[in-house]
Amino acid sequence: MTGYRITTGVAIFWLIVGSAAAGQEVTREPGGSIGTELGYGVLLNAGSSLTRKWITIHDGSLPADIDGTVGIKTAFDKEKRRYEYTTRYAIKTQEALSAIEVRFLVFDVWGAHIRTLSSTDIVDIAADAYKRLDATWRLYSENEASEYYASIAWIARIRTKDGRVIKTDPEIVLDEATKFSEQFSEDDLEPKSDTK
Repeated sequence: MTGYRITTGVAIFWLIVGSAAAGQEVTREPGGSIGTELGYGVLLNAGSSLTRKWITIHDGSLPADIDGTVGIKTAFDKEKRRYEYTTRYAIKTQEALSAIEVRFLVFDVWGAHIRTLSSTDIVDIAADAYKRLDATWRLYSENEASEYYASIAWIARIRTKDGRVIKTDPEIVLDEATKFSEQFSEDDLEPKSDTK
């Protein structure tokens, strides 16, 4: 009977350690200059040495992950004569997927939350695959392009090939977001209808 209790205790210990290992990790990298090229040698925020911040949340409980640390850039589309948020990233999968949604929280230089951007791709991705994706969103003003400073990226939810929908636990995202803005709330994790 004693041997059974020890074996059970060891099994519970390894179950807890295994869960922690498959937990969440946060990575950080510089996101490049806060300047935006406008063309013809003109640079928005030309006098600034600030470097943007990129933060990516990796949830080990999901059967997919963002490769590395990714974030949002700003660009000026000369043909459309408008500012845009842009991103390029890659997804690594452990299971076959039918859809994936990656979100980005965008913060200004003062630490205020600007917007929550959502990139949904409804595409078959095989198990053990490496899939490159990109997204673009319209920016509403030059001020927004000028003041954007940091982003937090995470996989918000996935749909597996067998039909399961799995979401990331929002607590670690909230923890990171409140480091930028104390007023940030769980409602701010959801994109507004005009940012999809």
